[in-house]
Amino acid sequence: MTEMNCIIGADGAVLHHLRRINHNNRKRVYFVGKMRKHLCLLKKQIGYHLLVWPALVFTIIFCYIPMGGLVIAFKDYKLRTGIWDSPWNGLDNFKNLFADYYMPQIILNTVAVGVLSIVVSYPIVIGFALLLNEIRSAAFKRIIQTVSYLPHFISWAIMAVILKALFSATDGVISGLLCDLGITSGPLNILTARDSYWGLVVFSSVWKEMGWSAILYLAVIAGIDETLYEAAKIDGAGRFARMRYITMPQLKGIIAITLIMSVSGIPNTGFDQAYYLSNNVNIESAKTLSYYVYTSGLQKGNFAYATAIGMVLSIVSATLMVAANFISRKLTGKGLY
Repeated sequence: MTEMNCIIGADGAVLHHLRRINHNNRKRVYFVGKMRKHLCLLKKQIGYHLLVWPALVFTIIFCYIPMGGLVIAFKDYKLRTGIWDSPWNGLDNFKNLFADYYMPQIILNTVAVGVLSIVVSYPIVIGFALLLNEIRSAAFKRIIQTVSYLPHFISWAIMAVILKALFSATDGVISGLLCDLGITSGPLNILTARDSYWGLVVFSSVWKEMGWSAILYLAVIAGIDETLYEAAKIDGAGRFARMRYITMPQLKGIIAITLIMSVSGIPNTGFDQAYYLSNNVNIESAKTLSYYVYTSGLQKGNFAYATAIGMVLSIVSATLMVAANFISRKLTGKGLY
């Protein structure tokens, strides 16, 4: 009986061992099969990976790793001592920010330029996209699209030269034409006048980005089911009625998304325009928060203070994006997330 028990016990141990080997083999086969499946999928998608990974690495190196430098916002940073050897000063840089004499005017300039750009540009861009979609001649439509896209590829440095050629008080084309026609009694000081700076920035921004911004709306319009337009046409709806009752409702989602992104970008608006179009006369109206970060950090060498301003701008931008998305969700049911 004892020998029989030993034999049965030995057989049980062998069976258990064989089951373990079989289980491990199945796991190994499953793992190898899964790896082969992933490798085949990677081989098919290698082109996409070659596009994505360099951009991802670039973003990590230049956007996320430098975030370690945000620590200087809480330090009395000196270039000669470096980031880690500079003494801590707590929230002094943030206290200086809110006590800055120029800050109220700078915030006003930033909000005014950002809000005016959104209020003026959105109706113009959407209207341009709607009207461009109604052009039946394909050749003429391509010409209009090309002409409207071109300013987007012109840098603000060149745009500043063009604006000076148009609005210069001494030899500007538009200024001289208005004066010759008797519309104005003398040369217009549009480029140097403090009161006209905001209007100049909004006008130039809309002119530069109108065609490029319309691409998104045209892409959405191109995806609308044509049978909706045909049914509306049979029911007697004209072009403007079809725009109002078919096209505009379909654009609700993309309008909400672009508006959320534009609102979140208000704190960082106006740098290029201030850098190229500001002068000693209009600098009070031209100086925005992003431009103030540049002047405080790179021109005056106050890197800790500039970092503190930049950190506050990032927090405000994120807050505005969340708030705009929440409001958009409540009003239209559309949003980023």
